Amino acid sequence: MLTLKVDGATCGGCVKSIEKAVSQVAGVESVSFDLDTKLAQVDGQADKAQVVDAIEMAGFDVVGDGDE
Repeated sequence: MLTLKVDGATCGGCVKSIEKAVSQVAGVESVSFDLDTKLAQVDGQADKAQVVDAIEMAGFDVVGDGDE
C-alpha cells in the first residue's frame, strides 16, 4: 500500500477528484482519500511517480509520504 500526504483538498469534491484521478493510473486496484488526515491510500502495483503526477494534474500537491 502506498500512502501519500496531499495538500489543497478542502471538500468532498476534492476527495472525489483525487480518487478519480488516482483510480485511472495503471496498476491501481483501489484508492481512498481521507479529508481529515489528508492521506491518500493506494492499493495495487502502481508506480509512485505516476500516482503523484495524477494527483498533481488534478490540482493538488503531494507533500510527503503518509508517515511523515
